[in-house]
Amino acid sequence: MLWFCCLLATMPAWADGVQNLAQLEWLANQFLKHELELRAATWKLGQLDRRLALPACSRPKADWATPGVTTGATFVAVSCPDLGWSLRIPVSINEKRLGVVLSRPMAAGEMISAADVRLVDIANPALASNVLVDLNLAIGQVMRTGAPSGAWLRSFMVRAPYLVRSNQQVKVQAQGDGFAAEAEGMAMGNAAQGEQVTVRLSNGRVVRGTVQADGSVAVIF
Repeated sequence: MLWFCCLLATMPAWADGVQNLAQLEWLANQFLKHELELRAATWKLGQLDRRLALPACSRPKADWATPGVTTGATFVAVSCPDLGWSLRIPVSINEKRLGVVLSRPMAAGEMISAADVRLVDIANPALASNVLVDLNLAIGQVMRTGAPSGAWLRSFMVRAPYLVRSNQQVKVQAQGDGFAAEAEGMAMGNAAQGEQVTVRLSNGRVVRGTVQADGSVAVIF
């Protein structure tokens, strides 16, 4: 999205018809403040070559030079649509990232509580692939494998708690074109909410449905 900025009355855009380069750097800095205010990021903006002499622009604008690259070493584009010129200002963006780590050793099958996890700065994002970045993504989940205290909690290490377990009696809610019915059956596997599970009905028929929040299984015919 293009971001426009009004010019400062105290900062002239030109001198003898030449663009004020400091104004363009100020504009780029304001653009970065607007874009990064919610990302807990810091940045260091480069400078334009003071030997440049461009026609003064009354309505310069700033945007990402490469919209897909908005962190690390990248560029802010400052341009004048009215006059057709465009420049790139280098910027180094250091985006603070937080990740979830375990506060104590945990074993496979344990449910994670708020006391079991905390957020820690991710110093090297390259080593934090799949790390959970929100405590709410961890609390209430179940450990798939054990891990020591201080370990990064990665997405593949947790799962939703099972609402249905193998050999458990479950209620089956069947729906179809113009009918709805309920039956009892035995689950033939473990499954969390939203997952599929196979159920053997009391009459011997085997059906497959989706586990609901109340532990019942919805089957659509």
